Amino acid sequence: MPLHVCEPGEWYFVVTCNNCKTTGPLLRDPSKGQSEIVAVYTWRCPVCDHIDQYDADDIERYQHPQQHA
Repeated sequence: MPLHVCEPGEWYFVVTCNNCKTTGPLLRDPSKGQSEIVAVYTWRCPVCDHIDQYDADDIERYQHPQQHA
């Protein structure tokens, strides 16, 4: 899922592909940027299909911007 389809105002954990440098959401962050990341996740890049593992050092928090009318 690319970032542009994220829900406005919602928080996500995002990773940047180690192959093509595309950034994409890994999963929604229910803690709204407050929790500690302690897991390792396997993610397939939607652009280049590269599969890799990402840990806390690789994962960023991201709040999708609100839409303005």
